[in-house]
Amino acid sequence: MRWTAPPWPLLRLLAWVGTCWALLAVLLEPAPPVRTVLVTGYAVLWAWQAVRPWNPPAAAVPPLASAILLVIVLAPEAGRGEGFRPFPFAEGTYADGALAVATAPVWIHLVVLARGRDLAWAVPLTLVLAPARHLVAGGLPLWPTWIMWGVGFMVLGSAFRIHGMLYEARLRIDREAVAEERRKIAREVHDLVGHGLGAVMLNITAARLATTRGDAEAAARALAEAERAGRQSVRDVHRGLVLLRDPAAGAGPPIAPAPPTAEDTGALVAELRAGGLAVELTTRGDLGAVDPAVGLTIFRVVQEALSNTARHAPGAAAVVTVDVDGGTAEVTVTDPGPAEARGRPASGGLGLVGMHERVTALGGTLRTGPDGAGWTVHATVPLAGTAS
Repeated sequence: MRWTAPPWPLLRLLAWVGTCWALLAVLLEPAPPVRTVLVTGYAVLWAWQAVRPWNPPAAAVPPLASAILLVIVLAPEAGRGEGFRPFPFAEGTYADGALAVATAPVWIHLVVLARGRDLAWAVPLTLVLAPARHLVAGGLPLWPTWIMWGVGFMVLGSAFRIHGMLYEARLRIDREAVAEERRKIAREVHDLVGHGLGAVMLNITAARLATTRGDAEAAARALAEAERAGRQSVRDVHRGLVLLRDPAAGAGPPIAPAPPTAEDTGALVAELRAGGLAVELTTRGDLGAVDPAVGLTIFRVVQEALSNTARHAPGAAAVVTVDVDGGTAEVTVTDPGPAEARGRPASGGLGLVGMHERVTALGGTLRTGPDGAGWTVHATVPLAGTAS
């Protein structure tokens, strides 16, 4: 895994470190000329990277790191400058030691920018370059210091890489949590607004028909009921939005109203009947014993299905069946209206998507679509309410 935002301040700092130590190696021992040219070119390369950072493709990082390291590995041995012995079996000049430290940006860039699967071969390859050169052609007596610095800087780079990936994983989890919360909010707001508008539309239709008949009293009753349903919807939406407020921002945490349950399905049907929608409700089993999460899903499925009937097939009668016998709850909502005239595709709109998310979150299944000349919504939810 490669993180999307490498720590460029760290990489630029290590690029300057490599530049300075490479130049120090040249100043300590400027001979022979070929070595000076190669090491100076190496220093200029990392100085440019420090000033104008380049983020190469991840697949190209190991070959590039190996090639850059090979430039100074193949540089001729420094002249007979002042020497030191960092290991009992290795003795070299201070210029050779400075050149080993100058490899720092190579190791850091390799570990930080390369793909994880490429490190399995790139790390051993780069570490073996210095001892291989010395064993084959000599001239690199301080090759153990190359390995020591390489391992150390790669451990440092690995720490930054792991920290960066963990940070991005945490951000990704936070974004997914926010997206899920937005989906929940969208479902709740859609349920509240959709049901309320459905009830308002039913009563306005009833008022229009009563006015056509000349029944002013019935029209007034229907308009009053539409007003009541509209005000109730506004209050419900307001309560839902209050729950989204940060409790610390107010005087105290708001008290959440009790969510609807399966037993509230009867009151929902009665309210829609009062608005002019013909609904037949049949229940089997004890709705009061249903788990609250399952009960809320039953209520929302019936609410959304009947709201769709009111919007897309006004005047059609609906039949609602809620069966909680056995280990599952089955909800079926059908109406005989012409499905072709509704303009609601089988794939569904936002409301049907919300129903599907609610049902599947509890391990259930949902089927919606035309059924003969009408429309059917059928949901099956395990009474345990656990996702499969």
